[in-house]
Amino acid sequence: MPRNFSRPHLVWGWRGTLADDVQDQVDAVNEALTALDAQPVDLDTVRRHFATSVPALCAAILGRALTDRERTRASVAFETYHSRRPPVQLMPGTKDLLTRLIRSGCSHSVLSLSAHACLTQHISGLGVASLFLRVDGRTGPSSRSKKQPLAKHVKMLRQSIGDRPIVLIGDTVDDVRAALANQVHPVPYAGGLTHPDILRSSGVPVAETLAEAAALAVAHAHTA
Repeated sequence: MPRNFSRPHLVWGWRGTLADDVQDQVDAVNEALTALDAQPVDLDTVRRHFATSVPALCAAILGRALTDRERTRASVAFETYHSRRPPVQLMPGTKDLLTRLIRSGCSHSVLSLSAHACLTQHISGLGVASLFLRVDGRTGPSSRSKKQPLAKHVKMLRQSIGDRPIVLIGDTVDDVRAALANQVHPVPYAGGLTHPDILRSSGVPVAETLAEAAALAVAHAHTA
């Protein structure tokens, strides 16, 4: 007879995870590279060099350090591209998936390194804000890691979810590292901006779809 267990709380990444924006991200990176007088690249190249900051990603692609002026130029070009684009939609089937998980006893939040005001506006505009207990984006300078933001996010979550298991689902190696540093179970998602081979090198099972990621999260809560 199966033992009782608490349904997990799922902390989702936004860009490259819940948001269907992979091609938009690649196009924005190419705008940044163009601002540096560099040639555009394809999705595979972005995935194999992905970093959480645009200047770091451009530097990795170019194989050299950027000057302060180049870092600023790349960041401005990247953000300008996004500001001129219509908001992207959720990944197909995401709203139904999140709703089914809530009915089963799970809960959700979003943690992103995107600017907080833009993030909350985007989520509200998509009509899904009510599906999340919290939505936290970046409120200060650009950050390369979710480690500290996740610590704060978890601390605030505990006030409403108690000691239920927490699982972080995201598309970067930084998501995995940030989760482990905060005693949160990570589930890497292969559909985003980090190459699946790089995610697999983290030693954590990688989900090919968001539904599989949710299933892995629930399975972990069952065995924890």
